Amino acid sequence: MKISIVSVAIELSNLSFPLGALCVETAIKSDPRLNDVDCNTVLFTIEDSPSESAMKIKDSGVDLIGLSVYLWNRVWLDSFMNELNIIAPNIKIFAGGTEVSANYPSFNLDKFIFMTAGEGEAPTPVALAQYLNNEEIKGLGIMSKDSPSFSYASVLDLSKLESPILTKVCDPFLIEGGSMLWEMTRGCPFHCGFCFESKGLRGVRDYPYDRIKQEIDYIVDKGINDVFVLDPTFNINKERTMKMLNLIRTKASDIHFSFELRAELLDQDLADGFGSIFCSLQIGLQSIHQDVLKSVGRDFIKKLFKEKITLLEERGIVYGLDLIIGLPHDTLAKFKESLDFTIGCKPSNVDIFPLSLLPGTRIADEADSYGMKYDKNSPYVVKETPSFSKEDMVKAMKIKNGCDLFYTKGQASMYTNLVCETLEIRPSQLFEYFNSYLEYLTSKGHDIEEMDIFDLQDNFLKQMMKKFKKEEYNIPLFSYIEMHQGIAYFFEEGMGPLLSLYYQPNELALLDKQKIERFAKKHEPFEEPKDFMIVELDEGIDFIEYK
Repeated sequence: MKISIVSVAIELSNLSFPLGALCVETAIKSDPRLNDVDCNTVLFTIEDSPSESAMKIKDSGVDLIGLSVYLWNRVWLDSFMNELNIIAPNIKIFAGGTEVSANYPSFNLDKFIFMTAGEGEAPTPVALAQYLNNEEIKGLGIMSKDSPSFSYASVLDLSKLESPILTKVCDPFLIEGGSMLWEMTRGCPFHCGFCFESKGLRGVRDYPYDRIKQEIDYIVDKGINDVFVLDPTFNINKERTMKMLNLIRTKASDIHFSFELRAELLDQDLADGFGSIFCSLQIGLQSIHQDVLKSVGRDFIKKLFKEKITLLEERGIVYGLDLIIGLPHDTLAKFKESLDFTIGCKPSNVDIFPLSLLPGTRIADEADSYGMKYDKNSPYVVKETPSFSKEDMVKAMKIKNGCDLFYTKGQASMYTNLVCETLEIRPSQLFEYFNSYLEYLTSKGHDIEEMDIFDLQDNFLKQMMKKFKKEEYNIPLFSYIEMHQGIAYFFEEGMGPLLSLYYQPNELALLDKQKIERFAKKHEPFEEPKDFMIVELDEGIDFIEYK
């Protein structure tokens, strides 16, 4: 019996590592009842053709396939499954994943030999053994034609699970110089209304320390460069967090780690710990408005948040912030205020999402009481609310697009605030203008994706400086921008371009905290720009004049 677990990612990146499918594959291979089963995991992306992918599965000679169904791949997998049913009706299908757990009624059970809800490592081997033995397929977390009633799999004891890393199940996806997803814990003690964790068990389960220690050794041996840790709140337990950071520092100092955490739980010890390793942090801010956050079970104290973020800034720790558009009581004006505050914090990136009313979450259950209108099919995105009109949602998404490209893709964290101060506008206004600029270029036949982002920024800002009559500051502003664009390019490509600057780099660095008017009065530019090279030092980088 040959089984393939099919995973579909948004794109090929560190987040495309099919950890969920690999965990289920490991459970199947570890079950003595399934010794005669040959199982593997197959990865596609939503950019792949569902019909061509179905043909590849057909030609692989599998007997069964399992679908790992999530919010982002539901539509793709529906198309894939329909095509497979036409060209290979003999291949039987089962499915699991968060989309099944959250929105089971939306699936046609007639198309599956069974479905699983909850953590799939326990129910999937049970259901497969029953199917292979021609028994009735049933059990906790298992739904079938004979037993269609929904149930949720019991919460697993993580100490009893085999490791997909140590069993070498992950090996086909562990590429030297590549990236991966990794778990140290499961669960979350918080109850944010928009998250799948908003219902059910409150608590965090830890993988055994010895397992994590062995896994990190294996990851290092495989030459992995980048690890995204999936723990919903990595810093929930300070003692354990410090222990894990110490482990990473001593065993994997050259690997980049990404963590998700709560800012309010940071302190100096934790900040020192994160500062001692090669890492970046992602923090869910979502909004700065109490009435908006209260509706989804969150809180925000501006002074406290700034204090915690300052701990990261003082240590040079890279971090990003998340915002959500369209939460209850949110408005376009409030979203702009949240974004302006966020940019003022100078995160390395800002991830902005329209609210998705995920089935099974508290906010989805309460959507009607809030008067929300949203897509009833995946990805369940909010279209409008009583306080956030459809027209305002469109405007917010345009601001998001401008921010995505100018700020995050353009790596503009160091100079966006200076640009806004110079032009005397807010960041949200800047991104709105930039999106309009992109729309204009597109209307003239330009392919934005093929254009250099730094050139786009420069050309746009030159027009903005002219529009707002601030051209007298062009020389210091664009020298400062070029310096930081060069730094960004250096760290991204491992080599730096030749920079043409009107000031010494150490002078330009004063603009990090100095208004451009004062800088222009106190510092005279060179008569002609001078060329500078970026060089790497043990403690960072330096600039050398090129003669």
